[in-house]
Amino acid sequence: MSNFVSTMRKGFHMTFENGLTVSVQWGAGNYCDNHLPPDMDFSCKEDAKSTTAEVAVWNSAGVWANASDFLETSKVEFDPLEGEPVGWLSADEVAKLIANVAKWEG
Repeated sequence: MSNFVSTMRKGFHMTFENGLTVSVQWGAGNYCDNHLPPDMDFSCKEDAKSTTAEVAVWNSAGVWANASDFLETSKVEFDPLEGEPVGWLSADEVAKLIANVAKWEG
């Protein structure tokens, strides 16, 4: 079942019919413009804004992929020890990655 989930005023998750979830985050502490806020406030009291975002991808078993694999649609492997997010992506790169995740047929 596909769905959307908001995350602490700084991003969202999307789950697709293929069972993959994409997390897009751009708040304090994420790999984006806001990685280290000047005031070191990580509380997410206000809506975050950024020109870049961090993206993670995992399957229905909760095992992460290397999210960067979805930028070029190379061979994607899900590995509980190796999966990791990719950071500092532009809006165009995030859109490309999301489209590739949505059409993935693993």
